[in-house]
Amino acid sequence: MDLLTSSGGMVVLSCAGAAVLPSLLPYVSTDIVKFLNVGACSVSFGTQFWVGSIAGITMFRVLKRRTFGKVQSKLFPKYATLNTSCSLLAFVTYLQLNEIGPTEGFSRVCGKWEGLMLAYCLLTNVANSLYFIPATTRIMFEIHAREHQLGLEDEVGQMSLKTSDKATDEDRQLYKKFNISHGLSMVMNVISMGTCGAYLYLIAQNLKF
Repeated sequence: MDLLTSSGGMVVLSCAGAAVLPSLLPYVSTDIVKFLNVGACSVSFGTQFWVGSIAGITMFRVLKRRTFGKVQSKLFPKYATLNTSCSLLAFVTYLQLNEIGPTEGFSRVCGKWEGLMLAYCLLTNVANSLYFIPATTRIMFEIHAREHQLGLEDEVGQMSLKTSDKATDEDRQLYKKFNISHGLSMVMNVISMGTCGAYLYLIAQNLKF
């Protein structure tokens, strides 16, 4: 599982999915393809809402920061893999439902708001999976190691390098680097969740009960 949720595993999984799904979906009934499309977006949107609004905040307020960081370092690669896989499935099934071939380019895909939302959702999830989450995790562990060297206590709350008198200018630069990387990762996540939610809203307008 850890191999699949690593950056390299994410590349393999995405490429395999992009290659295999378009050849299989024509043999699947339209209703099932619609279910896969809506289901994938719903799973991703629900996961992002739960992690960002409930689970993440609760763990941050309860766990000591290094424990919290270790949990996140194991959780977020899986979180990113799930979101990327769901957005890829939603994107490919959208192409199938709209009879858009893989060689027709983004011009036709982005010709409708629904396609544009799914394209942005997929791109931001891939960016988070392959770069921002691994980079943020790496910097976080560097900060943990530096805190341990300085003898700083592991407490609930923000990293102590931010306020400690023992911290050097290099330490503060490292903390700043973490904030930038973490902030950009959060931006990618917000865009992904926003575009996924927007897609669900757009298709919900066509529902009839």
